[in-house]
Amino acid sequence: MLAAFVNAAWLFMAPGEGWLALDKSDGRLFRHAGGSWLPLAPPELDNLDGIGINASHDAVNRLAVAAAATLLNHEGGGHQLKINKAAAGETASLLFQTGFGGRAEMGTSGSDDFAIKVSADGASWATALRLDAASGRASGAAVQADATDPTTGRLMSTGAFGWGQDGAQAVPVLADLDDPAQPAGSYAVTAATLGPRPAGAVAGGCLVLRQGADALAQLFFGAAGEVLAFRLRAGGTWGAWLALHGEHNASRVSGSDGEALRLPDGTQICRHVLVLDAPEVAAGALFAGAAETVWTYPAPFAAGTRPTLTASATAATGLWVTARAGDATAGALRAMAAEAQGSAPEVVATAVGRWV
Repeated sequence: MLAAFVNAAWLFMAPGEGWLALDKSDGRLFRHAGGSWLPLAPPELDNLDGIGINASHDAVNRLAVAAAATLLNHEGGGHQLKINKAAAGETASLLFQTGFGGRAEMGTSGSDDFAIKVSADGASWATALRLDAASGRASGAAVQADATDPTTGRLMSTGAFGWGQDGAQAVPVLADLDDPAQPAGSYAVTAATLGPRPAGAVAGGCLVLRQGADALAQLFFGAAGEVLAFRLRAGGTWGAWLALHGEHNASRVSGSDGEALRLPDGTQICRHVLVLDAPEVAAGALFAGAAETVWTYPAPFAAGTRPTLTASATAATGLWVTARAGDATAGALRAMAAEAQGSAPEVVATAVGRWV
């Protein structure tokens, strides 16, 4: 019964069906039913159809939250958010949207590989990065397609352009040594590679360094260690190969006109052994010489320059040799004698100048 003290008397009222009462001592709620007060069971929170917090849930989005932020906090330690899928071919991911149109997704979609995908319109998607579930290796549009892919913005992988190669990786082959667009890197040079090699070399390796759009340097080393040479490109033109080491010197030229040695510092030395016309014998205090012998240098010197030309007889006595440098391509020699010579004189001629 419920009792109320009214007008100096107690008024008793029988509780009706469905009345509720609160036990102030423990906070329990009771309901009057069938003549008895029965404790109410706490609300059932398992197997709910859905929950909407400041929003409405639906059959797909069973939990809907409309808020400026959502906090998932720890309870004295760490906190782990779990997204589980039934099988590898299903999807477990986080989807980022703009106006309810997908723009980015990360997770395991269609396989157990972890992937990050992006879209500009919610319809066309690009897999920017994929991490293989078994090996952990990366692929995707954000990674180089192959070892020579120069696309701006892509991640360079081990072995790209020959960097970081080991014995198990294929070294990229340089298609054309003269190609001014070749990316910097370390390449293999094969018999099929176009362009000039250092003298005596066919196959080997080439290190390419870039300073600008048309400023390059190449360092070539022979496959058998027979040559080490370099050359530069500037002003739209490749320079000659210059040997740094090797049996076959890329700057050495030999032929019927002698031998030319081009040094990396720009110096050129030409040397030749010539047989001159027989000299005329001096008459009194005057000398009369034979006609000049022209020596065409085995390699031309720099245009507009004159080398220093010298010559000396190899065995004859009483013989003088005059030398005239001429121009960058040829010089002239003449023999004079103070006494008769038994044969035409042989001389060693040397020209020194610059080739660049």
